[in-house]
Amino acid sequence: MTIVEEKDFVPRPEAESQEPAEGTNAANDANEANETSQTGKTENAEPEAAGEEAAPDVNALQEEINRLKEQVAAYYDQYLRSLAEADNIRKRAQREREEYMKFAAVPLIKKLLPVMDDLERALTMSESSRDFDALYKGLQMISKRMQEIIESEGVQVIEALGKPFDPQYHQPLMVESSPDHPENTVIEELQKGYMIHGRVIRPSLVKVSN
Repeated sequence: MTIVEEKDFVPRPEAESQEPAEGTNAANDANEANETSQTGKTENAEPEAAGEEAAPDVNALQEEINRLKEQVAAYYDQYLRSLAEADNIRKRAQREREEYMKFAAVPLIKKLLPVMDDLERALTMSESSRDFDALYKGLQMISKRMQEIIESEGVQVIEALGKPFDPQYHQPLMVESSPDHPENTVIEELQKGYMIHGRVIRPSLVKVSN
């Protein structure tokens, strides 16, 4: 049997590299774990930073919403005030119109009152004196004065006698044959007609030839 001397023994390479490889793997695992931890922290930090950046935008939107609400409220208040003002104007105009219609005839009545006074005086004098000629003249004066008053108000007498019959201005009450007049001619005026500013107040009552 051959005895191997201690100096002739050479260790195998595998035995020398086994232990350092295990140490290296452990170091790598530690590095990977550290990197994973750092990556996780970074990923968690990014949403937090994004949330911090988004927070001012939400606040700005809320402020804008509040501002718009205040603006809408102001416009609505102005709208209600305008409605109330328009309603007040309408009511005031209605009252003024009613007031005007109530007293619109006052100027005309003031003109007619002296005529009424003259008529009353004429009647009083006729009762005491029985002077019918004076009464007639007084009534003529009253009639003339009345005519002047209504003409000053734009009232005109409708001409009828001897005019061709016009249903716009004349209302026939009688029809009569007349050799002296053409057909459909007003041969007699039974009641005067009047118009104001071209509009008929009442038509003339007439007798018409056929």
